[in-house]
Formats: sequence, structure tokens, C-alpha cells
Amino acid sequence: MATQWTPAVHWLGEQAPDSDVVIRCPFPARRNPHFDRLVVDTERWFVEQGVFSRHPDADRLTRQFLRHQGAEEHARMWPDAEYPGLWLAARLLTHMSCLDDFLDEIWGTDQDDHAAHVVGLIADILNDKADPAAVAAEPLAVLLDSLWTETRSVAPEHWLDRAARIHLAYLETSMEERALRAASAVPTTARYVTSRHYNGGMFYAAALVELANEAWLPEDLSGRPEITDLALRLSNASTWANDLFSYQREAAHGTGANLAVVLTTHEGLTEDEAVTKIVELVNAELLTLDFLCDAAAALPDPAARYADGVRALASGLMHWMAGTARYATTPSA
Repeated sequence: MATQWTPAVHWLGEQAPDSDVVIRCPFPARRNPHFDRLVVDTERWFVEQGVFSRHPDADRLTRQFLRHQGAEEHARMWPDAEYPGLWLAARLLTHMSCLDDFLDEIWGTDQDDHAAHVVGLIADILNDKADPAAVAAEPLAVLLDSLWTETRSVAPEHWLDRAARIHLAYLETSMEERALRAASAVPTTARYVTSRHYNGGMFYAAALVELANEAWLPEDLSGRPEITDLALRLSNASTWANDLFSYQREAAHGTGANLAVVLTTHEGLTEDEAVTKIVELVNAELLTLDFLCDAAAALPDPAARYADGVRALASGLMHWMAGTARYATTPSA
């Protein structure tokens, strides 16, 4: 349902919503047949990990995170994946979502040193130079260390190198965004657009399409413009839509790295104009993504399966963002 500041979403093959502000997703909404199993396994696994264990409000934060319906998100992002790939990809993206929450809110400005320390540990894991004793003291580092070890057992080396670079760029830009938020600063449009590709996590999610679906792109194929453009358009459409769904909550928290905030601050748009503009941009990116997926599908195998995976990823993300409790102005108890 659309609200004053967020759009409705229409998926291919479904009845159009009664709204003037609609994101039109050209891909159908689908869900993995292993969804029920994923829900059960995700809740059990997440509670066992104790990600929030060092926080005095750990039980509430754990319940709140599970109410964000990450399993629903992942089952819709990778609807064609067999369970082993779905399960690993879901846990890797869950880790990034937890890290997002810690950097955005749970580690307040009085814990900048702690946040930087944990980000450094995670970077060391990705660079294969982690200190086991230091990692063992931080739940988020322990979790990624375990997941990355598991990933190394199934993923080709060239994919691991690329995924690590993507994750490292996410860490760097997320820390820059954290500094902007602490300073109550709003990035320029140019700076926002550049950094959002990395701190939005969509390049990482696109890489996980390969892992979830066992559609490993050879190194020479992954760098082709027909493939790299897919991740770029996916990032634009998904992160800009995300900025709409999260706008009220992020504005209330003083987050300046949101396209609606950027447009109202630097481009002189009203809130209504900013919402309308962003919806137009998202719809244009989704149509372009659909066109580019057709072009990518003509490349050698497994490009066609990867392109289908990117379409499903875009649809799944839109479906989850439109319904999750994560972007409620007041988090659930």
C-alpha cells in the first residue's frame, strides 16, 4: 500500500494498485519452494549465533531483527535456488544486514572506535589475514569467519576475490556514511550516487546470485559490460526504491545519505516532488534492467541463468521492501 511518502508496487501479471505513485516491476513476484524450511532454519540459526549478545538489549534486538522477515526476502530473491545455495547466500546476506544495523543504529556515536575495530576485523577476514583471538571476541567477526570458510569450500577463487573486493568497498563506504551521519551532513548528489552503489549492498547481492544458483560466471565473462551493467542498474533501482521505503525512518534518525533527503536538500525539490522523481527513476532503471538482461542472456552459459537471477533478485527485493517492518518509523518491540 502506498503512503504519503512511499509508493505502491506493481508486479507483472498482478492487478495494478489504485495509486498515482507506483513502482512498476516488470518481473513477476515469485518465492522459493523451500521457503518454509528457510524460515525455520533461519530463526534457529540466528538465535544460536548470538549476534547481539554483547548488547544489553540482546533478546529484544534479536526478536526485532527476525520480524524483518529476512527469510521471506531471501526466498523471493533466489526463487530458483536449490536449498544448499539458498541457505548459504541467505546467511551471508543476513550477516551484512546485521552489520548494517550495527553501523547505522546499534553502535551509537559513542562507540565509533568499537565500530571501526569490528569493521577492521571483518576486512582482515576478507583479506585472509585475521587474528583468530581478535576475531573470537566479536560475534559479527566470528560469524563472517565461519561463513567465509564455508563459502571457500564451494566457490571458485575468482568469485571469492571479486566478492571480497565488493564487501571491502561496502565496509569503506558504510564507515564514510556513518561519519556523515554523525556530522548531520547530507552528501552531494554526485557523492551520494557513487557511494550508494557500494554501501547499498546490491553489488554483493548480485554476486550472491552466482552462489545461490551455482551460476558461476567465468572471470572473463563477469567483466563484460553486458554483465556489469546489470549490477549497476539493479543497484540504482533497488537502493533508490529502498530510500523511499526507509525515508521517514531515516529522516527521523538524521540520515542524510538518502536520495529523498539529497534531492530536497541540494536540488530544491519538495518532498512530494522528490518522491515522484525517485519513482520515475526507479521505473526507468527497472525497464532498462529488463532490456539489459535480454542482452546478457545472449552471452555464453551461465549468463542467461545469471540474468534470470538478477530479474528475480530485483522483484524479490521490491516485494520485501514494500512489506518489511524494518522501515517502520518506530521499530517493533
